[in-house]
Amino acid sequence: SFRVQARADNAFEQAAVLRNNRLEFASRLLVEHTVRRLRAQHKEIRESLQYARSADLVSLIPSSAKFIFLGETHHQPAIEKQILYILARYHKRYPEKKIILLTEFVLDTNVSLLPKEMDARVTSKRDFFNLLMKWRIPVFGLEEPLAYSQAAQELFTEKAGTAFLSSTALAVRTRNQHWVKQIKAMHEAYPDMVFFIYAGLGHTEYNFPSSVAAAFPKKETFAMDFFVGRRLRFTPFDRAFSGVFSGPGVWYWKDTKYARLAGFDVSVILPAGANR
Repeated sequence: SFRVQARADNAFEQAAVLRNNRLEFASRLLVEHTVRRLRAQHKEIRESLQYARSADLVSLIPSSAKFIFLGETHHQPAIEKQILYILARYHKRYPEKKIILLTEFVLDTNVSLLPKEMDARVTSKRDFFNLLMKWRIPVFGLEEPLAYSQAAQELFTEKAGTAFLSSTALAVRTRNQHWVKQIKAMHEAYPDMVFFIYAGLGHTEYNFPSSVAAAFPKKETFAMDFFVGRRLRFTPFDRAFSGVFSGPGVWYWKDTKYARLAGFDVSVILPAGANR
């Protein structure tokens, strides 16, 4: 996330920016604390972390999981293919279970996505969601439409630009809180369904500030993250364990008690050329 500056003549903006920068500072302290905890348990965590060149990813998801988070690095077609594969394999493995997909990439209107709404509600990945609708998997949006309004953009300086809107500390926390509320409401309405939550890993890693995945019960929640080529150094785990991940493969835990601290239950690194 980013710190931003307010225009000196805009008191409303100054208040919002002050809240953002205070939250940004607190978030940085939290991340540093997480990195220290990971380093303090380096030996135990390293011994528990298991590696396989390939694996049946669905078999690694506990059958008891009700909230399955799939966290991506954006703009990677190979990851989208993996997500589709997981959804298809999960349905084949558990044909009796009904699936709902909730996602960052569709605007939230409290109703499932319809083909005629693609242009109005889908912010990216149209082919991906078209296929899910053909498979009759209900798709619900998580993103609050007001997050894209001009009024919200005016909270932040013109110099920073609208690209900063969705990634400031205040914006991320606001978005994540809304997503948690939406997911819990969906679970209350459809308690027998299994919820796949597909979003950027900045929202789905357990150990990120205001994590969406961390808001749900441990025994019912599972988080899998995806990268192409290599993991990214900005995560608390990668800062504490630089160089642990070498090349493509699947990492998972012998002792799952470390998953929340590390940020993931399973981490998948696809080959560097997977997007070709």
